[in-house]
Order: sequence, then C-alpha cells, then structure tokens
Amino acid sequence: MIILNNSIKVEFFEGPKLVKDNLQKIEKSLDLFFKEFSLSKIDVEVGFATKSEMKNINFEFRNKNKVTNVLSFPEKEHLSKTNKCIGEVIFCMPILQEESVKYEKKNLDHFQHLFFHSLLHLIGYMHDKESDAILMEQKEIKFLSKIGISNPYS
Repeated sequence: MIILNNSIKVEFFEGPKLVKDNLQKIEKSLDLFFKEFSLSKIDVEVGFATKSEMKNINFEFRNKNKVTNVLSFPEKEHLSKTNKCIGEVIFCMPILQEESVKYEKKNLDHFQHLFFHSLLHLIGYMHDKESDAILMEQKEIKFLSKIGISNPYS
C-alpha cells in the first residue's frame, strides 16, 4: 500500500487490516501534517514486526533488550530539525493493540498517534531531555487535536 502525491510518499509494507481499512483517513491526516509542519517532502517506509523481531531490532539499534511499540529511523542526513520527513518507521502491532486495550484507546487513534510521533522524530524532534519532551508533546497534542484525537498523555 502506498500514499503518493507530489510531495508525500509513504509506503506501508504488508500493512495490517487497520491501515488498509483506514488508508484514506491516514492520507488526509498526512496532508494536514505536511502543511502543519511546513514540510517540503515526506518520504517514509513503514514496516511491521512481530514482538520477537521488534525486540531484536530494538536491541540491535538502541541496545535495549525489550519489545517496543514503534521505532523511527531518520535518514542520516536529517538528524537535526529539518523540513524533510525522510526515513523508516517500524511498528509492532501486537504491542500497539495491547496498549490500546490497556489505555482504553481506539486502535486507529493509537496507531495515528504513534505514527505522527514517529514522523516528528524523522523531522528532528526528540524527547531525551525534559525540555525537548515537553516541546515534542505540545506539537503532538496540538496536531492530534486537529485530526480529532484527544491528548494521548492525559
């Protein structure tokens, strides 16, 4: 599955039913994200991993021996704030679905939150320092509200 226009290219490799069933909604949200952050380009590959695959990827690239919900890999040239959103995102859908139940969130809302959180990483936002985390969360909350998703941190 692919979302493609003049400035946006997002390819979902073996996307789950959740993505297939909501591709138009995700595309509309991507268009808004593109405009909201004044981007010149979005070129992202999105993959999906099992729990064991995600645990291995997390260990290999982050030296964390545990499974996680999503990982973002910005293109090396774009490791600071940029107006280009280029890189790769990998989801672990079983973890995302468990979190949706645990935190009483709709699967699509949680997916979109994590997707746009990941895209913010690809354009240079981080949350390693408290001040950076606050800024990133503010950007997320503001954007998510524009696509009908309530504050995921409350």
